[in-house]
Amino acid sequence: MLFRLSLKNIRKSIKDYSIYFFTLALGVCIFYVFNAIGDQTAMMELSGTKSRIVHTMNTALSGMSVVVSLILGFLIVYASRFLIRRRKKELGIYLTLGMRRTAVIRILLTETLLIGLLSLGVGLLAGIGLSQFMSLFVANMFEADMSRFVFTVSLAAIGKTICYFVIIYLVVIVMNVVVVARSRLIRLLVADRVQETVRLKNPAASCVLFLAACGMLAFAYYNVTANQEAMETQGDVMLQIVLGIVGTFLIFWSVSGFVLAIVKKIPGIYNRRLNSFVLGEVSARINTSVAAGTIICLLLFATICILSAAFTLKADRDRKMENQTPVDVCMWRSVPKGTEYDPRESVRAVLEEKGFDMDALEVRGEFVTYKRAEATEGAVMGNFMDRLLEKDPTFRAMAENPVEIIRAGDYNKAAGIYGFEPVKLGPDQYAVSCDYPSMQEFFNQGLMENDTVEICGRTLKAAYSECVEGYIRMSYSESNMGLLVVPDDLPLTEQDVFQSYLISDYTPEYNNRDFCSWMDEGGFEEQNNAGMSDRGSGSGSEDQGVVRISTRSQIYDDSIGSSAMAVFIALYLGFVFIVSGAAILALKEMSDAIDSQEKYRILRQLGAGEKEVNRALAVQMGIFFGFPLLLAAVHSVFGIQVSYTMLGIYASVKSLPPLIVAAVLIGILYGGYFAVSYLCCRRVIRE
Repeated sequence: MLFRLSLKNIRKSIKDYSIYFFTLALGVCIFYVFNAIGDQTAMMELSGTKSRIVHTMNTALSGMSVVVSLILGFLIVYASRFLIRRRKKELGIYLTLGMRRTAVIRILLTETLLIGLLSLGVGLLAGIGLSQFMSLFVANMFEADMSRFVFTVSLAAIGKTICYFVIIYLVVIVMNVVVVARSRLIRLLVADRVQETVRLKNPAASCVLFLAACGMLAFAYYNVTANQEAMETQGDVMLQIVLGIVGTFLIFWSVSGFVLAIVKKIPGIYNRRLNSFVLGEVSARINTSVAAGTIICLLLFATICILSAAFTLKADRDRKMENQTPVDVCMWRSVPKGTEYDPRESVRAVLEEKGFDMDALEVRGEFVTYKRAEATEGAVMGNFMDRLLEKDPTFRAMAENPVEIIRAGDYNKAAGIYGFEPVKLGPDQYAVSCDYPSMQEFFNQGLMENDTVEICGRTLKAAYSECVEGYIRMSYSESNMGLLVVPDDLPLTEQDVFQSYLISDYTPEYNNRDFCSWMDEGGFEEQNNAGMSDRGSGSGSEDQGVVRISTRSQIYDDSIGSSAMAVFIALYLGFVFIVSGAAILALKEMSDAIDSQEKYRILRQLGAGEKEVNRALAVQMGIFFGFPLLLAAVHSVFGIQVSYTMLGIYASVKSLPPLIVAAVLIGILYGGYFAVSYLCCRRVIRE
């Protein structure tokens, strides 16, 4: 009997459960899709580098699933509180009619379990279906071969999803039971009459706090963008975060107190149609959801920044690949410290000694670089480094670090191979080559204040007033921390040699899949470096004597894999943040609509038509949903710049496409919740 009653209640209240059910199913779907990526990528033919990155990504997603489950758990608990409030009077009537409290609890448990099982089933089915499309997205991101694609169901992801869902739902059930068991009958019967207290705020005080909040936010915006140099410690950074959070809270706290007072002074707006009613409702709703509005705004802000930064990072990495991988292979070998360089120990000599078939390589260039004790970064930067040391003594290590030196002829040879501008030096001139953004700033400032350096007893003057861009070692991003380009006749000795380099392409007859895979996946290094490691004694020094290799394929795969991992993690967090924020707003709107039923009934009695009432509801819900999003968008204008700086995206990139992607995702999920909640609220106010 109780089971049949529970089914009848669910059918009767299915519209009340719609947002709750939609949130549960969507959460399950998202959880499954992202935890099933590992099984989907298992069927794809990925290189060793991509496979390792996919494994790392799956590990990261699994770890994040714990955080996601906590967020979804909080959301589900919050949603269940709304349903309990909606059902309290009904439960009180059961008790009044003589039903035992244990029977009422059993009805509630049955309804909760049925809704949970149904949403779990629907969410898993939707997740399994969407995960097949995710396979196509994964393949596109990793540029994988989809010829082996088959319909895949991840049993591991299903098990993990069910496990986390059961744990969350047990907490929900326990909380619901406690609420019903401890509620007094009178409180259950009058629950629908209990409304949130709306405390009126002084308009003048609200206006002052609003201006103060705007000042806080403006100060934080300035510091994290135009005044980043002043952000020297973690405390400085944390202060800006605190100012942003407090400023956002005060915006929500104050805006309901003075906006209504201002609009009342504009009769043409306030007295038009049902605007007075709409503004009063919006003011009251913002007034009673200051903390929730702040959290939702910050979640949306984080979502916009995360999604935009991840997609921009991918676009930036893809763009760099065109410039960072002009040849097939770059090899280098560090000369053991304290030894005199012998040309028989060059990269080529080591390869030949180890029996490597040099016919496989079309050598484009060979050269060596040097280091001298007097040619340090501090010596190049001069007075600028002295000021840095006065401000922060930790720069001492950088000041004493010798700069890698290369002869102008060898540098220009590399420039011809890699496709960047050569340098033109006079007999007593030098240049600094650097493409790592932060080091470029240091060297440029140093060159402005100190344009001479002494090497091998000769005083050289800077040929350029700032760094020239270039590199001698291929990498997936700008990694040249500084090269000192000197005249060819500078008397550098064999004892000054630091590294030997060899740059080459694969010859056409060896440019086949097996050979390239052997080179790219470590077979080359393993074979040629056996027994050659002679570690230097310095902390953090490279293996001395071994041959290091950087290939176009390695760099390309690493770039694709790392940027894809950033995109998937961003999507995972973004989806969860949007769903959480939108669901809280939707449930809040449903709760307020229940409280406002009498107000809408009075509006109709006063002659307001159904169309006008629906318009008033849509406008006030639009403002309630739109205000956190609008403030989050303002935050994002500055937050995106900070995220780009943190990720090292310094060059000019097209940020509009990533922003469009973020806007579309937010529009679909956030807009979907708005539409569902509007339909539910419209039904509620008609009852």
